[in-house]
Amino acid sequence: MELIKGETSPAVWLAAAEHLNGLKKSEDFDVILHIAQPTVLSIEDRRVYDEVDTFLKSHGAFGIHTVAETIFPFDEYQRAGKAGLFGPFPEKLKAIQKARSDGNWGSYAYRILRQRDAKGKIFNPLEDMLIKIKKHGKYRASFELGPGSPMEDEIHIYDPATDRGRLYGGPCLSHLSIKVHDGQVRFNATYRSHYYVRRLLGNLVGLGRLQFFLAHEAGLKVGPLTVNSTFARLDTGSGEGSGGHWTKAEAKALIVRCRAIYDKSALAA
Repeated sequence: MELIKGETSPAVWLAAAEHLNGLKKSEDFDVILHIAQPTVLSIEDRRVYDEVDTFLKSHGAFGIHTVAETIFPFDEYQRAGKAGLFGPFPEKLKAIQKARSDGNWGSYAYRILRQRDAKGKIFNPLEDMLIKIKKHGKYRASFELGPGSPMEDEIHIYDPATDRGRLYGGPCLSHLSIKVHDGQVRFNATYRSHYYVRRLLGNLVGLGRLQFFLAHEAGLKVGPLTVNSTFARLDTGSGEGSGGHWTKAEAKALIVRCRAIYDKSALAA
């Protein structure tokens, strides 16, 4: 078990990767990551982002942006706004999934936009969540309440109908808890199995973009992001499809290069 705290997603990703790199099997249970500003990137953060992104793409894996899009379709939000995201996009995403060999791509994004209730009726969890957040935000603003109890709600990602038979593969993000407190949207995400080279930084970016969407649409600020990786691994890619492949030595060299970016900046200051 390890708690890793930092200001930005790239900085926390690097600290987490260094933690796993220092363990004998390069894996750990219950690694807790806390990012204070999940949507902020310094110049050095951007360089680390680019370093990781180039590494992933050059080794046959999805880039950071592509991984982030599987959690929240930020490109679609920028293109068509909230109406396009809530309206035609989920069916478009379904068509994309059917056409791809890796049919699980975009599962997170679809599940936060379309689920069925106990009676079989289709609903939009993200839209419902936004409505609740807006109501809560107005209430707090109108009455100028003190800290008090935060509004909290959840979006369940794990689907027992399709995921229960899988030991590996399929969506690894199993639960997303959302809280509003002191005018900020806070996230707490649980991953059942987490690959820290090919997925983690993209996951953090995607979750931050989802936070931004909810905060922006509700007129609130983006709060901290907390991630619990119940099992974390410094992976070498999947070796198939778009999972890429690299050696442990190459992953370690990536970590060293990224740390050098921050160290160089610190020395210059």
